[in-house]
Amino acid sequence: MLVRLSIDKFLLIEGQELFFDRGLNVITGETGTGKSMTFSALLFLMGEQGDYEEGTAVEAEIVLEDEEFILRREINRGRSRFYLNGLSSTQKVVKEILSKALLFQKQDDRLRILRRDFQRDVFDKSTGAIELRREFEKIYQQLREVEKDLEQLAHLEREKDLRLRILKEELRDIEKVGWSEEEYERALEILKKYAEGERINRLSLEGVALLDEVLIPGLKNLAKLLEGLGLSQEKESLTQIQEEFLELRKRLSNLYESWDLEEIDRLNQKVFAVQSLERRYKKSYKEVLELAKELKEEIKRLESIELNLEELQSKREGLRAKLREVGQRLSAKRREGKSAFVSMVMDSLKELGLEKGVFDVLFEEREGPFGFEDVRFLFSSSGGTPKDLAEVASGGEISRLALGLFLLSPVAQTYLLDEIDVGISGETSLKMAKFLKRLSSKMQVIAITHSPALASAGDKHFKTYRDGNQVLIKELEGEERLQEVARLMGIINNQTLKGAVELMKEVSGV
Repeated sequence: MLVRLSIDKFLLIEGQELFFDRGLNVITGETGTGKSMTFSALLFLMGEQGDYEEGTAVEAEIVLEDEEFILRREINRGRSRFYLNGLSSTQKVVKEILSKALLFQKQDDRLRILRRDFQRDVFDKSTGAIELRREFEKIYQQLREVEKDLEQLAHLEREKDLRLRILKEELRDIEKVGWSEEEYERALEILKKYAEGERINRLSLEGVALLDEVLIPGLKNLAKLLEGLGLSQEKESLTQIQEEFLELRKRLSNLYESWDLEEIDRLNQKVFAVQSLERRYKKSYKEVLELAKELKEEIKRLESIELNLEELQSKREGLRAKLREVGQRLSAKRREGKSAFVSMVMDSLKELGLEKGVFDVLFEEREGPFGFEDVRFLFSSSGGTPKDLAEVASGGEISRLALGLFLLSPVAQTYLLDEIDVGISGETSLKMAKFLKRLSSKMQVIAITHSPALASAGDKHFKTYRDGNQVLIKELEGEERLQEVARLMGIINNQTLKGAVELMKEVSGV
């Protein structure tokens, strides 16, 4: 049971607190005054996502199985924070408690009942077939995945030989190099040193040649010339220079380093092969080596296709057999539950003023992810042959049928009904009000409504209204309540006020 709902900075509602009672609680108000925001606040509390301003907070006091819970969600520094009885909690915990206590019937349910998936869900949940269906769905999905894998393998099988030949050639080209990443890096370093060594060798040889061919012979000739001139001191100085040149020649000769040119040539060829691979695959050598591992795995996989095909084919047959077994049990469960389901819906329709209504469930055999048949609802409001809902149901009939189906849901302590009376008026509206009044003796009902009959039946009455950009919610009693019921009847005057009194008397004796 929902005891209290406090709303702060939620959309247009700020600082409002509602106290609900057992029985039937109704919320009315002019169009656009934010009636549905009260239900939206509860959905916010359950964790519904949206663009909420800082400081938005909703708190609900719930009594569930004689235990009281205070649940809260607030937006603090842009993040949602959930609380249970004043202590920090999680969305999952808060939503689980609310889901056990509250059951929502939203406006779009009237449209959703026209959809096959909604009809199937309502039927399977109500007949207890939902667990079998979920098991069927799981097996069906597994079977689809196995069949997809088989199709891919069959395609690979057809192209296996060509693909294997290409993969093995690529792998052979990579493995032909025979280097690890570290060996490749070492080869680059050696070649870099060789290139630098070649430069030093070339320059040292040029220096030695210059000394041997030009400078040292020139010094010797100059020494003879100085001797002929009798310049002995100058000749002695020149001799010292000649010795320095000879020492320089020795030093230049020592700079020369011998290389194993065959090894250098081998390294160059392999480096060229590696760089060709890098250009071909547009990858670094490290990535090329990783590719080689992938190629090996793919080759291994392709070579084991035949074995995998046999294994998958066996798995497929096993899943097909299991699917047939579960599907047959699901079909049987659905057929067993159909009669009771139809009777329950028919009883609800009579309670809601559709005494001549005929409802049926049609099974159309068609294997799919949800069983071996489609579930389809048929309806007639006049007692004729029932047809597809989209063909025969008016807006008011859809509303009543949606309510009837909604009431087949697992019982909760509180039912929340959002404008379930759309399209309903007159005697039918009165019947629905009496029906909900009787229903509220078994559980708490909170209904947003435009119906004067349903508003008159309320044990507690709230009205929403606008004050500028704010939505305010007020509990009505006495004369204010009479005036609101009269407004819902069209216009407030003596006649509608009198009618409001009579309407309250009519529904209060239910």
